[in-house]
Amino acid sequence: MLLTVYVTLVVAAGGLAMWAAGAPDPTMGVLPLLFWFLANLLGEVLWLPAPKGRGYLSMANAANVATLILLPPSTAVVVCAVAGLTADLVFRRRAWYQGLFNFGMCASTVFVAALVFRAAGGVSADVDDLLMPTNAAPLFLMGLTYFMVNTGLVAGVVALNSGGSVREVWKTSFAFPYELVGALVLNLLGYLFAILFLTWGYMSAFVAVIATYFIRDAYVRYVRDAKAAEPPAMDDAA
Repeated sequence: MLLTVYVTLVVAAGGLAMWAAGAPDPTMGVLPLLFWFLANLLGEVLWLPAPKGRGYLSMANAANVATLILLPPSTAVVVCAVAGLTADLVFRRRAWYQGLFNFGMCASTVFVAALVFRAAGGVSADVDDLLMPTNAAPLFLMGLTYFMVNTGLVAGVVALNSGGSVREVWKTSFAFPYELVGALVLNLLGYLFAILFLTWGYMSAFVAVIATYFIRDAYVRYVRDAKAAEPPAMDDAA
């Protein structure tokens, strides 16, 4: 019962976030919307579990960060949330309520992070704006907000489903060095993607895809080597 109420509240929060962000700019055109939708959709598909099953890393975080930096909140919230829902229902074959939960979680996370970025004085009209030293604090606060809201909402649903405490689930799944470093890298990668887009426009997609491929490949190799280096279980050693 509590789990159903929680999921409903998160979905409702996502709807409120979209309402508060306002309607997307109709003058933006189809091409930018399609570009960022596909970028986020690709990121949603490229997710991997962390070593020992503790949490997971998703390349969608980098795409979300680039999107919320460059697009108005009204457009960024819709693009990121719809891309996540599409990935859940079409590629990951998740149940409809899981897709709706992730939709609400993504919309809420992107909206709050975008709000913090702009409230802290973040600017991103061009490359010069994005590279200004005064953007460092807004970018840091945005990344911290994104991480805390995203992982907090996930920890809540996992805790209710497993019967544990939100604090313990969050500590076990997200508050460990590997996850924190991974979140930092993905935020920096999203920042890099935003710079590339402002520099080369749609051609930056090729560089972003190549970078994503090699980063994901390095991650897979790391997890494989870490698993191979683990001592054998007692049953295996017997």
